[in-house]
Amino acid sequence: MSENISESKHIDKLVIYLFIGAFLLSAGVLAFRITKDASCAEVFFTHDSSDYRAGEAVSFNDNTDGAKEWSWKFGDGTEIEYIKDPTHFYEKAGVYEIRLMVNGFCEKSKEITIAERVIVRDSTKYPVFVLQKTIKVGETLIVNDETENADTWEWRFGDNASVDSEERKAEYVYKEAGLKTVSLIVNGLDEYQMKKKIEVIPIGGKKPRITEIRRTKKRGDNIPGVAPSFDNEKVEEGLDEKKEVSEPLPVPIITERIFGDQLLEIANERVRAQSLGKKYFCGDLDMPIIVNGDPTTFLVFCESIKGKKKLKNLEVELFRGKSPKNCINNIIINYKKGLF
Repeated sequence: MSENISESKHIDKLVIYLFIGAFLLSAGVLAFRITKDASCAEVFFTHDSSDYRAGEAVSFNDNTDGAKEWSWKFGDGTEIEYIKDPTHFYEKAGVYEIRLMVNGFCEKSKEITIAERVIVRDSTKYPVFVLQKTIKVGETLIVNDETENADTWEWRFGDNASVDSEERKAEYVYKEAGLKTVSLIVNGLDEYQMKKKIEVIPIGGKKPRITEIRRTKKRGDNIPGVAPSFDNEKVEEGLDEKKEVSEPLPVPIITERIFGDQLLEIANERVRAQSLGKKYFCGDLDMPIIVNGDPTTFLVFCESIKGKKKLKNLEVELFRGKSPKNCINNIIINYKKGLF
């Protein structure tokens, strides 16, 4: 009988010890979680700017008190970094989630937006050639490349997408009238393709050139809210109605695609039209342009698109002066209206 009582007391002590152990373990886990939550609320990291583009360095800095270990995930599938202040390069534009784990258990995340890469071109690599403004159907057009260190040439004269000549000095005969695009690629550098326009006029007549718009004073000029008027009268050959005030400095080359992107930025009111014109137009901030076949000015057009989020099917053609100034002296813009 005494043996049964002794065994029962022994079992009771084991149960008590078991409960005590479970309580201590639960208390320890609870204390760990409280400590963890308190520490994680203090995780703090920054990056060095708010405007990033693909291919640019982004510097991250952790400012968490008591941090001894770091684990950075940059959201683009690249390897984890285990240093305090890493530098990262995003190859593509997009929105990425940055996750930082400190001391093995405290974690915080932020989003970062990477814009499209800005491509800086070497203006000395663009082809150099002179193109006359007009030619008649049936006449022979002769163009000669003057680019330094050029070894190969790809001339296209705008009638089709194929290469029309692979010689430095090329010849071509147009069979139909119209506005044509002459393009040249040298040394196989597609990204440095140069395009120029030529008006092919029919035999026995002259077609008004939409690229030769000049201003005429009419009622409504200089009145706020009223677009200036234009005519398409051909300027007599040999006359230059523009008085050159100062010799403009060479301007940087901008592609038609990037210029179109800048128009979208103007529509979203993130870029001012005056800043774009000042940089690429050699001082003529309100030069005449063609929009959907109608004459207007650059500033009037930019005012008309402000606040519109999208320009559907936007197409831009840029016309430049002679190298090396590269001033944009006319623009043709086409887009679909009524879908903003």
